Amino acid sequence: MSTVVSTSKLTKSFGKQIAVADVSLEVKSGEVYGLIGPNGAGKTTLIRMLCGLFSPSAGEGTVLGFNISLDKARIRERVGYMSQGFGLYGDLTVDENLRFYADIYGVRDADYIAKVRRRLGLEEVASHIVGGLPTGVRQRSALAAALVHRPQLVVLDEPTSGVDPIARDAIWQLVGELVSEGLTALVTTHVMPEAQHCDRLALLAEGSLVAAGTPNELIERSGLKVACIDATPWREAFALIQARWPESALYGTRIHIPVSGHGAEEQAIRDVLEGLEVRSLSWQPPSMEDAFIALVDAAARNQKTF
Repeated sequence: MSTVVSTSKLTKSFGKQIAVADVSLEVKSGEVYGLIGPNGAGKTTLIRMLCGLFSPSAGEGTVLGFNISLDKARIRERVGYMSQGFGLYGDLTVDENLRFYADIYGVRDADYIAKVRRRLGLEEVASHIVGGLPTGVRQRSALAAALVHRPQLVVLDEPTSGVDPIARDAIWQLVGELVSEGLTALVTTHVMPEAQHCDRLALLAEGSLVAAGTPNELIERSGLKVACIDATPWREAFALIQARWPESALYGTRIHIPVSGHGAEEQAIRDVLEGLEVRSLSWQPPSMEDAFIALVDAAARNQKTF
């Protein structure tokens, strides 16, 4: 696979504030690449540099073979960008927005515009004012606008922000279909479970790259296992567990504890719950959120990124 995006020690500062620090990553053609991290991690700043909207303070990068500092216009011609702030005009219809963005890129092919509209399931709302549409439909409309000029790379900044779970799944399914047809997608999200939709990931925290790899590689790298406990009375059990493991969480009446190993830890759990009835104690892989927290903590302890 060819390289679509490549950065080396890419950095962006705003005055004394460093928003992105020494980020090096590579995105291959035909993949969904996720930038994952909490709000304020530097994801949006990073993609704005890649799209030619911000100039880097240091480091370098290329998108589709073009230098992000020297070839901004060429990059914008070839990249579809769906911004986090929702870039459509709320007082225009869906179709008017699509034709407006098509005109910006010199696209005069009405049949292709109609094809994009159909593909995104927007035909029934084509004449509707965008501002009055449900959030999920508006997000699909914004994605259509990002695709209307036949980009080679689509950059989606928090594409599922504010949408309901059904609409969220529909958007991710659509992204997967587009990528299977040859598009490359670079997607940001702070919703950790969405990481499983990505082929590879870069985990960001406080502007720095914490780890990169496939979802399974990052989960394995975290070194965590999750203890799943069914004990009664569950309220008392949870209070005892949380006093010993503050990172524990309650799922219904079951207690989950992410730990770094399950040998000595299992006996420690049973010791803490001595006198209570432990109906079951089993182990499962950690969630991406568990893995992310563990990797960030490890990076902080080592005072370096992976």
